[in-house]
Amino acid sequence: MLRRITALFLDHAVRLGETEVEPFDAILLHLAQNVEVAARAVLAEEISEIANAPRRVVRDLAFDPEIAVAGPVLTRSERLAEDDLVRIAGEAGPLHLDAVARRRTLSQRITEILVTRATAAALRRIAGNESALLSETGFAAMLAIARKDAVLRAILDLRRAVPESHRVRNATAKPGATVDVDLDEKAVVAFIAQGRVDDALLVIARIAQVPPAVVLQAYRRSDTDPLLFLVRSVDFGWGTLKHLIQSRPGRRLPPEEMRGAFEAFQALSVATARRSVRFNAAQGDTRVA
Repeated sequence: MLRRITALFLDHAVRLGETEVEPFDAILLHLAQNVEVAARAVLAEEISEIANAPRRVVRDLAFDPEIAVAGPVLTRSERLAEDDLVRIAGEAGPLHLDAVARRRTLSQRITEILVTRATAAALRRIAGNESALLSETGFAAMLAIARKDAVLRAILDLRRAVPESHRVRNATAKPGATVDVDLDEKAVVAFIAQGRVDDALLVIARIAQVPPAVVLQAYRRSDTDPLLFLVRSVDFGWGTLKHLIQSRPGRRLPPEEMRGAFEAFQALSVATARRSVRFNAAQGDTRVA
């Protein structure tokens, strides 16, 4: 019965106003509260991105202790009330918090709570999401955490949507300076910020101990995987890779592809990246990965 009513709603949802949605809300809520977890998880997936999904059903699913049920609506549904998201952010466990952190937009009320409770991966995701609003308090809290998290610090350094009093300004270098600075991440970020991408790539090549042509070819590729492997192999943060990707002329990635690159970066270990880069460089393969 739940499957049939859900299918009926989905078939007509685009033409239904709030008044017409209410009967579906009542029926689906009753049915959804009397089925097993697997069926509730399927329902959550099906209605998570429906613009006029039944509000009470969405709320019921969002508060489910099973992440398979709550996750889809916590991450994607626009029908959840802000107060409910605030409550979940303040009470739920790490898996539910990570799901909330994946939302396209987050208010300052929510991010202030997440900063104190979410995992490191969730905080990095929030920092890299320009649509996740950070208050003075929230940003200050993230900076404090970033003192022990180099990846988070790099992402925050490249973030545009920050409170004015916390804006990070890159130090400028003398034009035409040679690449004789410390071979570290700050030097690479500074070069990229100044438009000296070739110098930044040369630094990465020296640290990775691969020919400059390998890094240059990876930068020029249409896909981001080779560049991702190189940046990960030298243990640089996501913020540096993001800045490199964004510096490529005429190759701006859409948000969904950038999120995919971020998740791939997080999943790739430094050791694996190093093995791949060194093996392919030894084989004379400029594709790297």
